[in-house]
Amino acid sequence: MQKAIMNKPVWAHSLFFPAACIYASMAVPLSVFAMASGWPEALLGQGHAFEMLFGFALAVVAGYTLGPTQPKLLDGLLMLWLFARIAQFGAPFSVQALAFSGLFGLALAWHIVPRFLAAKKWRNRMLIPLLGGLCLLPAAYLLAQKLGTPFSTQLILHEAVLFFAMLMAFMGGRIIAPAVAGEFHKQGRELDARVQPRIEAAFIILLVVATSALLVPGGNVIAGLACVVSGLLIGVRLLRWQLWYCRSRLDLIGLCIGYGWLGLGLCLFGLAIATNSQQTGVLHIITVGALGSLTSGVMSRIHYQRLRRTPPPSTLVVWMLTTVAIATLLRVAATLFASPNQLLLLSLAAVAWTLCFAVLGWLFVINLYRSIRRSRSN
Repeated sequence: MQKAIMNKPVWAHSLFFPAACIYASMAVPLSVFAMASGWPEALLGQGHAFEMLFGFALAVVAGYTLGPTQPKLLDGLLMLWLFARIAQFGAPFSVQALAFSGLFGLALAWHIVPRFLAAKKWRNRMLIPLLGGLCLLPAAYLLAQKLGTPFSTQLILHEAVLFFAMLMAFMGGRIIAPAVAGEFHKQGRELDARVQPRIEAAFIILLVVATSALLVPGGNVIAGLACVVSGLLIGVRLLRWQLWYCRSRLDLIGLCIGYGWLGLGLCLFGLAIATNSQQTGVLHIITVGALGSLTSGVMSRIHYQRLRRTPPPSTLVVWMLTTVAIATLLRVAATLFASPNQLLLLSLAAVAWTLCFAVLGWLFVINLYRSIRRSRSN
């Protein structure tokens, strides 16, 4: 009996979500500290982007996509992720550190990509190259580093941002549309524009064009225009969900605000790519505003659905949206406007971000602790 309990599948989010939140709440303030002191080197320059994309965000992807997983496999994946973080801090961008990150990505792809092979519609089958490519990018970064040009490694990070943007646009719509339709049904209304397959297909194609054009010398204008149009399409999709009828569901409003950050971020990032200016500044609208809002919204939603079968509390949703919005605005302002108080703005942005994910991480850890105690008592 005890052996059967130990071998019972465990929901991956119960481990990866708290790990991701704790890491996010630590890494961002440490990266600001590194800018002022030079330590830790792992979070200087491209290291900050690498760890937030392949450390934090990829851990959230693992928790969301793995689902019920055998304990030994789940522990192995989590340890591989943790070894990658430790190795990066011990020897930033060494072959060993990047190899651990690459191995985690490859192992994750091996277990999640086959689940989508049965999909019939090509839009659903896009998750195969999307998730697979996303998981392969840490290994691609190692290869780009061996080529010896900072431009090539920066290109990998920009590709990663667009891959995550595509994933947020696709999965965000698949979460929001049925949830809004369900709320409409409770009110006796009918939502005609749900998934909106034509718009979804259009922005998928455009973002594929953008990621491909970035790899071609001189393709910046095409990539930028594709990002702008895809951002506008995301905005149209968002408006057609008629969220003014869902004012009582702050959790849905929060997800849609994150979706709005994504549309705005893609538009501005596209302009920055096309004009080759201010890319770092506007990039954070996607990586802080959209990624922060959507990951925190999805993680809290899954947590409370599994725990109590209810949406997350309104106070928690307002807290997450407010802190992420403050972090986004301050982070963008620190880069776009040449201010003598840049370090102060970055520090305040890091505090706001940390306040969001530290609270979430605390909630997840408490629940994990209680689950472990229950399993031991049984």
